[in-house]
Amino acid sequence: MRFLFPARVILTASLACALAPAPAFSAPTKRELRTALVALYPLTRVGMSGLVDFDYTRVTEPGPILAVRLPGIYADVANTKNAILETNYSNGKISQQTGFAAAFGGNTAHSRTLAPNDKVYVTQITVRKDAVLMELLTVDVTTLGDGRSTRYRAELNIKVPGMDEMTPEDIKKTIDTVITDPATASAVESKTIKLGMSPDDVKKSLGNPDKIVDLGPKQVYIYKDMKVVFLNSQVSDVQ
Repeated sequence: MRFLFPARVILTASLACALAPAPAFSAPTKRELRTALVALYPLTRVGMSGLVDFDYTRVTEPGPILAVRLPGIYADVANTKNAILETNYSNGKISQQTGFAAAFGGNTAHSRTLAPNDKVYVTQITVRKDAVLMELLTVDVTTLGDGRSTRYRAELNIKVPGMDEMTPEDIKKTIDTVITDPATASAVESKTIKLGMSPDDVKKSLGNPDKIVDLGPKQVYIYKDMKVVFLNSQVSDVQ
């Protein structure tokens, strides 16, 4: 029987390890991803009305307060019995739910849209395929015309293509473009960007970008909290 010298054994084992394929990325399950997102966005708990209904006007365990960054998120009185129309966010744009599902919610007597800088809690997170659904509850209480006091509730569906290959922190970057902590929102909004500004104007306001994507007549300046799109050297969109 032949025996390899120890040096040859080590060399052979090392070579086998070097040639072995790297382990593939293991995508988290929906449950694992939700757990990770809840750690990043701790949920606010509300009271109960009876045995099964939530009383959204009564916050029992407040979570972190977030600030809305984009207008147009549909909201209705928090304890409405109607289905709340979902608001979709995709590629920097807000749009309302349409089609069959929209027939069961929306446009009630007291519905409205949330405005930038409105403060909200997150009361629920649901992980979907390439999307994260977040239930939002306004921090402020509104008094209606009939004297009732209410918070407002919204269902925000944030689309994140390729989510199953992203880390929770990467997904958070997309979520933060719609809702984020008030300090970050305030810092970004205090720096004015207007349509038609030149690249130099933007740099004066925001500083040098983290990355520049050059597509000829179209350029994208990528910052930590936003993307500035130029067309023919003028701001054409901010995401």
